[in-house]
Amino acid sequence: MPAERYTLYGVEGSYYAAKTRSQLLRKGIPFDELPCDRAAFAEVIVPRVGYPVVPVVITPAGETLQDTAEIFTALEARHPEPALMPPGPLRAFAASVMELLADEWLKLPALHYRWHYDADFAIQMMGYNNDPHASAAEQRRVGAKIAAGFSSWPEHLGVTAATRAAVEASWLDCLALLDTHFAAHDFAFGDAPCLADCAMMGPLYAHLYRDPYSGAIVRERAPAVCAWIARMRTDEPGAGQGAHVADDVPDTIRAVLRHLARDCAPTLADANPLLQAWLGNRPDREIPRYVGKHRFTLGRGHPYAAEGLRSIHPFELWKAQRVRDRFAAATAVERERLRQFCDDIDCAALLDLTFVHRLERRGFRLVRAAA
Repeated sequence: MPAERYTLYGVEGSYYAAKTRSQLLRKGIPFDELPCDRAAFAEVIVPRVGYPVVPVVITPAGETLQDTAEIFTALEARHPEPALMPPGPLRAFAASVMELLADEWLKLPALHYRWHYDADFAIQMMGYNNDPHASAAEQRRVGAKIAAGFSSWPEHLGVTAATRAAVEASWLDCLALLDTHFAAHDFAFGDAPCLADCAMMGPLYAHLYRDPYSGAIVRERAPAVCAWIARMRTDEPGAGQGAHVADDVPDTIRAVLRHLARDCAPTLADANPLLQAWLGNRPDREIPRYVGKHRFTLGRGHPYAAEGLRSIHPFELWKAQRVRDRFAAATAVERERLRQFCDDIDCAALLDLTFVHRLERRGFRLVRAAA
């Protein structure tokens, strides 16, 4: 009997669809990927989820899964082998930290390059995804309308005239660190793919590798990163699937984590009290995408450091809450080791976040948890 198949609704240039697609491929889960054209949104996604979003996964039983963090957890529970969540406590925690950084912080260069250098490409891509059979002119017209809802995202992330040079310089430093790592290791933790690899595929493949301007930079400067992308995209059953035989984190990927966390962790630590104050004055109801602004620093410790203004993103802090919860669930001995790890990669501020008003996903939406 053929294996039951999942359905993935996603597009090739989607940040988060790339993450979920990587998980399905690396686990060898049978799935069909269907395009997210206007019919799919109208007939499947919006009726099931309530709003237009990708990726969406439909299980063989007809259940709807949405948001990559929750999709990852659900698929790991239903298909435990091969495991993409490392069994060791240190690697599992490090993978969760990388998920946060890749999902939420690498969006700065990914969206900056897309909308400041590759906007024409993105507009045509969005128009094609909406209706592959329309004329190029019609695709561009519709794509421009769709893009209007995305092109302001870099500014909300703090990418402005004051910080653009720092965003680019920081990304080039990060890319060099990634290339050094993948020149020595096949995957994020060396011997087998895991959540960290899947999460990095979002920014590194779907945006920064595929888009023309940023892709030329990646191909010129980071051949080992390109080779890793090829390994992650293969659909050959079991390809590149080793075993997590150790519970350490290579120094070369620690350097990547440190580079990203040095800016991300203090930014989230500064935003969280402001969000908590906002939540304290709100009943248990859906939370908007942004809830005010705050100042942040990008490129800490580097000559290109710059200060800017960015929106407060509740979803980022929900992801940080998940990291904090994983730390809290560890044993006392494990917590000591995890704290040492966090000190080493400059993300100890994440461990000290206080969530008086907790966040949760309910009905595919982010809400304040019941007291």
